[in-house]
Amino acid sequence: MTARIEEHGDVDRVAGLLGEEFAGALPRTVVRHEVGVARRELSGQVPAGAFEELMHRLAAQRLRQRRDGGPS
Repeated sequence: MTARIEEHGDVDRVAGLLGEEFAGALPRTVVRHEVGVARRELSGQVPAGAFEELMHRLAAQRLRQRRDGGPS
């Protein structure tokens, strides 16, 4: 079964964690945007039990690239 995300609680949790991790390096709006992009890209593509973890990993990688000046 793949994840069909209807609520934003998962985004809020992941954005909160990543917001703390990247505080001082990236604005919270950028963090929230990347989490939302990751959510949209993964929705329906991964098993429900793995969705939040994969969304966190994908967004975190993209945020590290932005912070470090790499390709985004």
